[in-house]
Amino acid sequence: MTKKNSKSLLDSVETLIGTNAMVEGDIKTDRTVRIDGKIKGNIETTAGVLIGADAVIEGNIKAEIVMIGGTIKGNVTAPEGIEILPKAKMLGDIKTNILTIAEGAAFEGKSELFKNGEETK
Repeated sequence: MTKKNSKSLLDSVETLIGTNAMVEGDIKTDRTVRIDGKIKGNIETTAGVLIGADAVIEGNIKAEIVMIGGTIKGNVTAPEGIEILPKAKMLGDIKTNILTIAEGAAFEGKSELFKNGEETK
């Protein structure tokens, strides 16, 4: 994921789940979501998802692009890219075109690449 994509994602946040918030249930939107709290449920958006450093997600994420700074226990699908930042923990499978894992990040699962919008085996 390029710095331009990261900045664009940060600038487009329209929904914020704050640090002290805990949500149980699924979230579905067509806007970019930033999560700094805890979510127990699936997240689906046609835009992006930013997971803050203190966030904990227990569920699957489906979005165009995902930036992970906290902990995810679930699968992530994001055709435009997934970035796992330093100190982040990704425990689940990933499907994407572009995968960036920073030094110090943890990833336990398998990764699959899409080709022209479709999965490859």
